[in-house]
Amino acid sequence: MSNKEDLYIHVYTGIYSETMAYRNPDEKWETGSTLLEFLYADLSRIDYGNPPGDNMEFLRSLHPYFRHISQSNFSCFLENSLNGAYKGLFCKSGLESLQKTYQKWLTDYAQHGLSETLLEDAGKYRFYTQTHYVMLDGQPALDYFLLGFEECLFLEFSEIIRHKVLVKICKNCRRLFIPKKSNIDYCPRVYTQDGKTCQDVGYTQTFARSVKNDDLLQAYTRAYKAHYARMAKPRKRAENLSREAFEAWYQEAKQKLNLARSGQLDPQEYKEWLKK
Repeated sequence: MSNKEDLYIHVYTGIYSETMAYRNPDEKWETGSTLLEFLYADLSRIDYGNPPGDNMEFLRSLHPYFRHISQSNFSCFLENSLNGAYKGLFCKSGLESLQKTYQKWLTDYAQHGLSETLLEDAGKYRFYTQTHYVMLDGQPALDYFLLGFEECLFLEFSEIIRHKVLVKICKNCRRLFIPKKSNIDYCPRVYTQDGKTCQDVGYTQTFARSVKNDDLLQAYTRAYKAHYARMAKPRKRAENLSREAFEAWYQEAKQKLNLARSGQLDPQEYKEWLKK
């Protein structure tokens, strides 16, 4: 490649802060954010039938590493992608391979932490770089001089581990994300066509799926709605419930549900009790 030096990049990482910067030390990103965005990028949008400018703009949007990619390097990327004999990673199939690798590693990390399996798997990667200490905005940082995109991803993955960044799997869309607080279980990605996020609809969607696959929970939910209606909307021809009576029934129903699920109470007996 005639402009191979263009592939080199300076990446700055905070010693004490969970931030990273690519080329421009003044443009900071939260550690892990650019890696996760790349993992779920739709690489099918790199279509060789598209105008070259469209493909280059999409590539530049994938990750800060590609933001300033030159025309010659972009042409090389397309040539590599169309060359079946090319075995490197600077091509469309190479990016797809990197997505799969880091989805696997981060899923393992989210589920098991820094496990022996993850250490063994990631430990096979050889990371070569030049680095030195610098001061950025009055704070100590490391300036890494990296060869290519693969090194950028590995560095960010390593920084996630070094800073013990919490990575979780969204309970709604099942994608990886970095929560602002440890008790957040749903990601902020847009999930519905009307713009609602997983955080907006997550609990409702997850509960609906769990009910659908759990006949005991289905029976409990039906009974809960019926008993709640007897308390909230009194009727002349029905036996109404006071709030105290409803709360007592609710607590007993939950206890019996747990007993039925654990096998300490016959499931059919529990369902019959709910109908009373």
